[in-house]
Amino acid sequence: MSQAIEQLGQNGAELVIIPQILVEFWTVATRPKDVNGLGMTTDEAEKELEHPQKLFTLLPENEEIFDEWKGLIVKNKVSGKTTHDARIVAAMTVHKIKNILTLNPNDFKRFTEITAIKPQDV
Repeated sequence: MSQAIEQLGQNGAELVIIPQILVEFWTVATRPKDVNGLGMTTDEAEKELEHPQKLFTLLPENEEIFDEWKGLIVKNKVSGKTTHDARIVAAMTVHKIKNILTLNPNDFKRFTEITAIKPQDV
């Protein structure tokens, strides 16, 4: 993933992130390893949280994202954990971001508003 991000940056791509991604990182980073987390302490996670904030432009949250999210979940009949993915797509749509770099492109197949790109395809 880091090589793909570096390559995109070298090619002049605008690298952005939304706050939700940082929240989800914190959740996984501080969750115990025995329940599919990274088992970091909060101090360790805080240090790791600094890196993406330096590397990416942090896009703002706004009211439009909720409205877009609600439309997406209803239109696509989204339920369960995939509501998080729908919210990412909603933020992307509001901020006019067309591509997402992800290790899990299948999570975004149903959303025709964006294109999911695997790191090996960069």
